[in-house]
Amino acid sequence: MSTPTTGTPYRKHEGIRGDFDTVVIGSGMGGLALASFLAQDGQKVLLLEQNNVIGGMTQAYSRDGYRWTVGMHYIGEVGNPKGVGRKLFDKATGGHLQWTPMPAIYNRMVIGGRGYDVPAGPQAYADFLVSHFPDEAEAIQTYLSLVSSVAKSSAPYFGAKALPAEAGTALMQLHGQDFKRFARQTTKEALRSLTDNEELLAVLCANWGDYSLEPSKSSFAMHCMLVKHYLHGASYPEGGGPAFAQAMVPIIEAAGGRVLHSAEVTEVLVDDDVVQGVRLASGEVVRCRRVVSNAGVQNTFGRLLHGDSPGVQAAKAQLAGVKDTYAVVGLNIGFRADHGALGFTPANIWSHPGSDFEANLAAHRQDFDAPFPWHFITFPSTKDPLWERDFPGRATVEMYAYTDYRHFARWAGTPWMKRGDDYLARKDQIRQRLLSELFRHVPAAEQYIDHVEVSTPLSYETFAKRERGGFMGVESSPQRFEQDWLRPATTIRGLFLTGQDVATDGVIGALVGATLCASVILRRDLMTEIREGARS
Repeated sequence: MSTPTTGTPYRKHEGIRGDFDTVVIGSGMGGLALASFLAQDGQKVLLLEQNNVIGGMTQAYSRDGYRWTVGMHYIGEVGNPKGVGRKLFDKATGGHLQWTPMPAIYNRMVIGGRGYDVPAGPQAYADFLVSHFPDEAEAIQTYLSLVSSVAKSSAPYFGAKALPAEAGTALMQLHGQDFKRFARQTTKEALRSLTDNEELLAVLCANWGDYSLEPSKSSFAMHCMLVKHYLHGASYPEGGGPAFAQAMVPIIEAAGGRVLHSAEVTEVLVDDDVVQGVRLASGEVVRCRRVVSNAGVQNTFGRLLHGDSPGVQAAKAQLAGVKDTYAVVGLNIGFRADHGALGFTPANIWSHPGSDFEANLAAHRQDFDAPFPWHFITFPSTKDPLWERDFPGRATVEMYAYTDYRHFARWAGTPWMKRGDDYLARKDQIRQRLLSELFRHVPAAEQYIDHVEVSTPLSYETFAKRERGGFMGVESSPQRFEQDWLRPATTIRGLFLTGQDVATDGVIGALVGATLCASVILRRDLMTEIREGARS
């Protein structure tokens, strides 16, 4: 069964007809949700996607009778229909998305071969940690209290982004200082003040890949928000990643908008620091007084803005304050067997070669042949209740490992499928190493393997326009949370930002970024509207 497509292919000879209130660049969660919010307010939105599939990092693709989702693997805070996270998704999708909760054990942390099964629920998680580290009971309780208080303190920080600059600054000064104080600490600094138990620290941070930056560099506030996000477990959308686009594209089109793929934008047109529209790779120009970019700040300011006007130059100068996130190698794997025969369960696996994360990273950054600093293994076909109906007798694995882009820099700029024999040899090496890791955890699956596809940082450069293969948005360092310009409004009148760079990394971060951006454009506090709806 092939994956249903949404949207319409862009045809140069047909051109783009009609007038639009807003042009949105990029169809990831930040672009789709923003376009949906605007459409629900009556706007005609033109959404342009450079790839040939709508969905950004939530997109899926099919090959040889299997389907894999590119960057969406589990979502927290949607299990409670009255919770804000669930209400955000319901608002964006018109309530057409169905969620399936993962089992109580939703993550398995493996540190140097030692396994830790992480359960859902605040008390269950606390009991789990204390059972493994009884001498650290006091530190664990302090830690969990911190997670709760820091996560709660984030509301004014993000709310300020939806306000005019002066009002936002005032809100931050009054109510955002607690969050800022924790955001300025690294995760490692904050946790070291509670305990020096290396194994406990490794277990607490084993899924740091979810927020893009290792504990010695990541903001402790980001760590707390991520832990809070999954504290009650995780869920998976019925139908996998394509379900997001399938729910939102009809909403956009019903309001008179259009969603076009294979439509690469090469320039945001600006005159005297006022947006005029966009230029496509085909040369076609679409005039519009409002453009919203979900392409990421580095692509938007670095690649799409041209000229030397004050606003353009100010935007480009701000890029020095952010860095992109880590790169990965990956496998998408298909098996001709059901889950029982394979030994698959819905729990993700985060596997590290040892508890010294810094040493693991340093070794691999120096030598590609050193163990990957972490592996993330996820079993999407076990999470989707529609899978057996659509793909009977088959199963899939999506697998990633942290790497350093410098190990792939020699092939930068080479065309897809024509990178040379040495690149193919590198891909074969990745295939063997990752499969070896997988079969350490699920040995029964080896005899049923049917299809394997390798991705590298260059895959993300090619298909997602992520420079240096950055897997997520900008890195969640303390410095990132000092960048007050990471907000929907920009130095160009009529140009706005949406997605994870406005808020935080990940699918939920991109959705929050879209909500903040819609609030600015519509001049309504959409976040509060949704939150109050969550209470009713």
